[in-house]
Amino acid sequence: MRKFIVLVTLCYTTATLVVLGFVSNWLRDSLLFEGSVIVPTLVFSIPIVLVVAVMAYRRENEWLTVALLAIVLGSGWYVAKTHHDAYGEWLPSLAAAEVETSGTAKLNTHGQDLFYRLELYNPGTITHREYLVVTRDSTEQRIRIPIFDDARSGYVSAKAPNDWIVLHPTADASVYRAEIGRFLFVQKSFQVNLQTRTVKTIATKPSG
Repeated sequence: MRKFIVLVTLCYTTATLVVLGFVSNWLRDSLLFEGSVIVPTLVFSIPIVLVVAVMAYRRENEWLTVALLAIVLGSGWYVAKTHHDAYGEWLPSLAAAEVETSGTAKLNTHGQDLFYRLELYNPGTITHREYLVVTRDSTEQRIRIPIFDDARSGYVSAKAPNDWIVLHPTADASVYRAEIGRFLFVQKSFQVNLQTRTVKTIATKPSG
């Protein structure tokens, strides 16, 4: 029984960590709860599974083993169903994402050079994601920005970075205003804090 408990626990923990890594782009993106609908369940399920597994292992209790198996199967089913309801797929796709980039722009502000670009992941699909990639002091940051509201949003490939995005400095060296370019057909502006990796919508106008 103990071997079964260890096997189930290791398989579930490993699978959960792999999914969390995939969702967070292998820790290159901030793993916030709002980043994916399955993140809260995955995060909270790990300590619960570990606690029940330790109790079942020590006591060799059949009912605790059944409870452990029920938690593993139940959380796995819930995660798959929740992801399917939200994105139309049972689990995050392991297929290589289609990525389009704006090209890199340079901004000299606050006595330093800052390089940035916008990346569109799987544009035009239900799994679309948009990232602002900023490099300063040889450090790259990837921050998700909610540009497109749904998969039907269209775009034109960028000929220059400002076709998609323009960063404007503020008095704070870590805070910038990101203005979305005309080739994305979305009239939005965001306040981006590079230190806290937070994004706030500050202007939205209907397209057309």
